[in-house]
Amino acid sequence: MKAVILVGGKGTRLKPLTDRMPKPMLPLAGRPMLEHLIIRLVRNGIRDIIICSGYKSGMIEKHFGDGKAFGADIAYSRETKPLGTAGPLSLIKEKLKDEFIVVYGDLYIELDFQKLAAFHKSRKACATLVLHPSDHPYDSDMVDIDNNGNIKAFLGRPKPGQNFRNLGNAAVYVLNPKALSYIPEGRQADFARDIFPDMLEAGELLAGYVTEEYVRDVGTMDRYTEVNNYIIGRIKALVFLDRDGVINEEVDLLHKEEQLRLLSGAAEAIKLLNGLDAAVVVVTNQPQVARNLCTEADVVRIHEKLNAMLAGKGAFLDGIYYCPHHPEKNHPEASNPKYRKECECRKPGTGMLEQARRDIGADKVKCFMVGDRTVDIQTGKNAKCTAILVETGFGGKDYKFDVKPDYIVKDLYEASELIAGLI
Repeated sequence: MKAVILVGGKGTRLKPLTDRMPKPMLPLAGRPMLEHLIIRLVRNGIRDIIICSGYKSGMIEKHFGDGKAFGADIAYSRETKPLGTAGPLSLIKEKLKDEFIVVYGDLYIELDFQKLAAFHKSRKACATLVLHPSDHPYDSDMVDIDNNGNIKAFLGRPKPGQNFRNLGNAAVYVLNPKALSYIPEGRQADFARDIFPDMLEAGELLAGYVTEEYVRDVGTMDRYTEVNNYIIGRIKALVFLDRDGVINEEVDLLHKEEQLRLLSGAAEAIKLLNGLDAAVVVVTNQPQVARNLCTEADVVRIHEKLNAMLAGKGAFLDGIYYCPHHPEKNHPEASNPKYRKECECRKPGTGMLEQARRDIGADKVKCFMVGDRTVDIQTGKNAKCTAILVETGFGGKDYKFDVKPDYIVKDLYEASELIAGLI
C-alpha cells in the first residue's frame, strides 16, 4: 500500500522554531518528527511514499532524498500555493490507482498500520478515518459515529458548553481512489471541513477506526514538548556501537561504499535493540578523511548505504556520529591539514557519545559501549558506560590500551541479548 504524507504547512503555532525549518523537521529525541513517521511506515511494510510539501520543501528533500537510506522509496510533490489538507492530492491523482494511506506529517504515531489497512478492507469503505479520544478536544475536529462504527457527522471544533462525544479525527486516513473524485483540481480544500462531509452527503461509506494507540499531533509548543518528553521517557538505554568489525566486516581503512558488508546477525541484533526501546547510536573514528582517502561526503554516503542495508532488514539506527580527525604524526605527507589535529571527538575521547546524549536527551539511562578494539573499551570506561567487547573484527587484539571490558561476547547479536538482560 502507498502512503501520502502531507507536510505543506508553515507551522505558525510553533514559531520561532519553524522560522528556519519546516515543522516536520523539528527534532523529537534527536530525530526529525517526519523521520519517526517514515520509520513507523517502513516497519509496517509501507515503503512506497509520496511526500506532498510546500514550505521549505528543499530541507525535507535534502534530508530524505529518494528514501533508500530509510528503507523507503520516496517521491515528492510540491505545491506552489497553499492547497489545504486535501488539495495536494489533486496534483498526484494519477499515482494513486489503488487504496492508499494519507497521514499528516506533524504527527507522532505508534499505530499498527497493517491492522488499520485490514479493518478498512473488511469494511469496504470509501474512506476509513482513525479516531481517538483527544486530550485537547476544543482544538480538534470531532467526529460522531453510529452503533456500527460508521461516521454519521463531522462536528468540527466544539464550542464551550456544547455536548459531544470525545472522538477526535487523528488525521490518518485510508482512502479508496474514488475519494479523489471529491477533491477539486488545483484549489484549496480540507478533508475534515470539505471533502469528508461532501462524501457523506453523497452517500459514501466512511468508517471510523477507533483506537487508543498513541497518536499525537505536534501542532503547538506544549504538545511538541509533551511528545518529545514522551519519546525520551520511553528510552530505556543508550547503546553506542563501533562500526567496522562490529556491524560490518572489518576492512582496513574502509572508504568506499562497495567495501561495506554487514556481519552476519548484525541487523538482527540492532532490530532486537530497537524492540527494547534502546536508542542505538554508531560512534566511529574515520581518520580516512584526515588521510585524504575520502571526503566527509563519502563518509555520509557510506552511512546512507549502511542505513539502507539495515532498514532492508527491519532495523534502524538512532544516530551516526563520526570523527574525521587524526593527529597524523606518522603520516604528515598523506594528510589533509584541515583535519590533522587533536580533538575531543576522536575515541577514546567521549565527544561523540556526549553529543549523542545531548541530541537524544536521554542522559539518565543505562549506557553501553560495544566495540571490537581496546580503544572502544577505553572509550566506554571514559564515558562511564558498560563496556562490551565483541570477538568479531579485531576482537580486542589491537592491544592499544591496557583495559579490561566488563563483558566479552561472540558478536553483536550476543551483545544485544546481554543488554536485553541488563536493562
